[in-house]
Amino acid sequence: MSEVFHWIISVLFLGFILGFPWLAGSLSKKHKWLGFLGPVVLCYASGIILGNLIPTEFLPKKIAETISEISIPIAIPLLLASSDFGRGIKEARLALFSFFLSCIAVAISSVSVGFFLSSLHPESSKIGGMLAGLYTGGTPNSNAIGLALDTGKATIALVNTVDLLIGGTYLLFLLSFSKKVYSIFLKPEIASGEEGEVISEVQVSPKNPVIRLLIGVFLSILGLAASLGVSQVILGTSSAPLILLGITTWGIGISFSKKVRRLNTYPVGYYFILIFSVAIGFLADFGSLVKGASGVLLIVLATMSIAILLHLLFGILFRIPVDTWIITSVSSIYGPAFVPSVAAAIGNRGVLILGILTGLVGYAVGNYLGLAVYWFLAR
Repeated sequence: MSEVFHWIISVLFLGFILGFPWLAGSLSKKHKWLGFLGPVVLCYASGIILGNLIPTEFLPKKIAETISEISIPIAIPLLLASSDFGRGIKEARLALFSFFLSCIAVAISSVSVGFFLSSLHPESSKIGGMLAGLYTGGTPNSNAIGLALDTGKATIALVNTVDLLIGGTYLLFLLSFSKKVYSIFLKPEIASGEEGEVISEVQVSPKNPVIRLLIGVFLSILGLAASLGVSQVILGTSSAPLILLGITTWGIGISFSKKVRRLNTYPVGYYFILIFSVAIGFLADFGSLVKGASGVLLIVLATMSIAILLHLLFGILFRIPVDTWIITSVSSIYGPAFVPSVAAAIGNRGVLILGILTGLVGYAVGNYLGLAVYWFLAR
């Protein structure tokens, strides 16, 4: 009877992890205040709350651990595969340059903070790598790097929690009067024509979404299998950092195929990110979060603040227009998901495509930069 009960609990638990992201997306669209929080926050919060309310003996954490470990490697190629990097690079040079300046600022900030504040947390070098990936690409990069470096699940959850707090506060500023403030330091935006669609093909093929889903997931798993094989051949073992670099390179490579881009795999990849958010939330222990919160809070606050200020300084020196600077800063710190709302807030839909493009580029380079920062700090 106990085995049957355990099996039923496991099925319900798995169903919640896989199904709640859909509910979170629906609620975000129906209710404005939930839409402001976003599906990622809702998924992550649901996991934390239920994971700490349900008694430990009824919580099949092994399922959550397994899902958290496999969802990110599948999501990364799916997020990258629908991006037309070649065409985008040609049509958005100024935005890409501003984004490149942001990457430099993030690298300097994460290395400096990781070096001077290393005593605040035993996994400070890993946190530095996670934050470099987070503020170059977004949450997928941060979590992928954390898993690749075998960072403690409690530390990953803590970094996510603190980032939600600090990042959410700064997002309120971006959505309110940020343009007025940054316009004091940066030159006005030059009016231009409508940007062309540089993210993906307009035509979606094949039409059947189930077939597109299966093909996209198959390609992603194929990239993961190839990365595992390369790691075994080179190192004789499954190296998580090497596998992460492999699936990132695979995602970029297959994106150059027009047929692959037409699969429009980004929504599927984003859904896997939501699944990860629920699963990792279940592994977060309130006691561990509170215990290490102060040190991580200072590390995250310092890294984000210095990165933004350095990027602003670079924007002043290289005369980056204010709207372009804001949207590339957003795509760097938050990823492409928050670009549309900020573009609307600053009253310039013309920079929308630029922000989404640079955010997708951030997904591609964030893993490389994050691992490089960790290896530098660890040595």
